[in-house]
Amino acid sequence: MKYGFLGLFLLLFSQFSFGQTKEAVSFSIPKTIYFGGEKVWIAGEVAQEGLEEKSVIFYAELINRYNESVAISKMPLENGKSFNYLSLPESLPSDNYLLRVFTRISPYQDLESGISQQLITVFNRQYPPTVISDRKKTNPSSTSTPLFSIPKDKFTSGEMLQVKLSDPASVEEIHIGVYNPFLEKQGMISSSEIYESIDSKEVVPELFGHVIEANVTKETVDTTQLYFISIHGKKSALFTDRPDENGKMFFDAGGIRNWDYLVAQANNNKSLIDFNIISPAPKTHFKKGFTIPELEISPSDEPYLKELLKGGLVEGYYVNEFDTRDFPVITGFVEDRAYKLDDYTRFESVETVIKEYVPEVSVKSVQKKKEFRVVNAIRSFAFENNPLMLIDAMPVFDSDQLAAFDPKEFKSLEILTRLFFLNEEEFPGVISFTSYKNDFGGYPIPTNGIFQEYQGIQPKIQSAQNLFDSPGSESDIMDWRTILFWSKTPGSQELSNTVEIKVPELKGFYLVTLKSNGDSYSKVIQVN
Repeated sequence: MKYGFLGLFLLLFSQFSFGQTKEAVSFSIPKTIYFGGEKVWIAGEVAQEGLEEKSVIFYAELINRYNESVAISKMPLENGKSFNYLSLPESLPSDNYLLRVFTRISPYQDLESGISQQLITVFNRQYPPTVISDRKKTNPSSTSTPLFSIPKDKFTSGEMLQVKLSDPASVEEIHIGVYNPFLEKQGMISSSEIYESIDSKEVVPELFGHVIEANVTKETVDTTQLYFISIHGKKSALFTDRPDENGKMFFDAGGIRNWDYLVAQANNNKSLIDFNIISPAPKTHFKKGFTIPELEISPSDEPYLKELLKGGLVEGYYVNEFDTRDFPVITGFVEDRAYKLDDYTRFESVETVIKEYVPEVSVKSVQKKKEFRVVNAIRSFAFENNPLMLIDAMPVFDSDQLAAFDPKEFKSLEILTRLFFLNEEEFPGVISFTSYKNDFGGYPIPTNGIFQEYQGIQPKIQSAQNLFDSPGSESDIMDWRTILFWSKTPGSQELSNTVEIKVPELKGFYLVTLKSNGDSYSKVIQVN
């Protein structure tokens, strides 16, 4: 099944290449100044020429001044659009960073339209920026346009701010967010200004879900070696592949969306010393003349930063869309027999449980080690080798260790009593344990296995229309919003001739930005 998908991927990718089609990406954010731990809300879009099929995953990545990736988010696309967020690591040092977006294939089709980016500023109290006596000031400025007007420039907390639009139908976007006085260039930056080159890479389009890429060093590649990757979160799933002659592997996660980490293994627990998970982000090289400006502050900035910190501690209400049903672990097979272990007397080893309750599986000693044999239901005799053994979709190769393990944290056991085909692999049956918390029930990660944090696709944002609203007069929450309004928020009402927003208690400057016909206009207001 998986190889069929990859064949389709490669076929479609050739159509992308030879048909001169490309994916052009763009995005918008409502402000450019943050504190570590905040969410960078992103409205992204992918325009694709020539084909109806589009990538279904949209990436947002944060790059530091050393051209290193420090955060990445995989966001779902629906009809070429995405509204989601990138979580800023709490340990991120204070500095300016490059925020950029792309799909899996767009940077390699056209570097200019395939990556879109702008600078943002991140503060962290534990890792402060450079402090100088008198930093260069970036004064807030406004651009004149008849498209919108604001009656006055200064407001007090609790007032109503009115933005009057002369032609709402021509407005592509309007957002009001806290002004960033620490960054001189805050708009979009073209790829031609930043990148000297991009490393070539074999990629496949993500038309169904995320594709996990891995490789082994070309000098040690064994194209017959089988590799497993199991992904784990609220669900778990198992995937396999063998390297090609260049050591490349692609594990198609398909419709599986949300997970937190993965476990990589080689068949029979062989060494993974030459195995690597490859980031989906493109490897680009900065031009010699391009540098991300260093973040500097002066003592006079302290009052404003204290105000901003309040806003970073309070976040609007939103809902991520999760399916609340009790999902089973996804292992890729439909069991012939399932046992709920709480229905039986608990014993202190898997071996005893199997012997007492599970006639479809036998336990025998082979060279002084315990092994399992699944009875072939079709031919009424036992297979000659260990079945595929799984715990929460993670393969287990040491049958002796599994036989002696205490299954007190195991919830159920599923058994397949026939040959099991996973891609082109053939296994003599399956025994699959599921734990209560989908955490392996205390069973250790195999000695040569690689445990790696590797976030899945962000959940869809189900409800966001009140994301940047004022808490309201009856709420006990202080109104410390740093984003006052954003027309890109899903569920927002259509723009009328007047946009009315309550002014927050957070003092400082705010930037009102309007986009129309590809041009951007701004006006600065002050809250005293």
